[in-house]
Amino acid sequence: MTTSIFAINEEIKKSSKTVLDNIKVGDSVKIVLKLKETNPDKKSKGSKTQTVQGLVLARKHNKELGASITIRSIVDSVGVEWIIPLYTSDIIKVNIIKSSKVRRAKLYYIRRKSVKETKAKLRKEIKKVIKESKENAETIEDETGEEQPQ
Repeated sequence: MTTSIFAINEEIKKSSKTVLDNIKVGDSVKIVLKLKETNPDKKSKGSKTQTVQGLVLARKHNKELGASITIRSIVDSVGVEWIIPLYTSDIIKVNIIKSSKVRRAKLYYIRRKSVKETKAKLRKEIKKVIKESKENAETIEDETGEEQPQ
């Protein structure tokens, strides 16, 4: 009995635990993944869960079997991206936190925008530290009555 590749793809999509057709570019999502964990010392195998939360930058291959999404998040002032295949048994749970209307199919420009924002934050912090140090120097001058060499 021969079956076409399209029929096989449809069977895999139906048997997949979560079908993620409603996720679009621009959505903020929270995905719980099951990770396989191996410990080389004890030769034991286990699994743990990881939560990935961020903005969907791109969706590739729409409804094909190899479809994937790219999620971006900022962790400790560093941009982190995950590429997650949609039709996999490793996805446990999907929550769409916020949905927004976008005018682009791929939001790659967000990468540069976030760099600009972090640089601006850094500049503000540096200015704040400089201002505080000047104020501290002024208070030291007031207390001693003499000018401190800088």
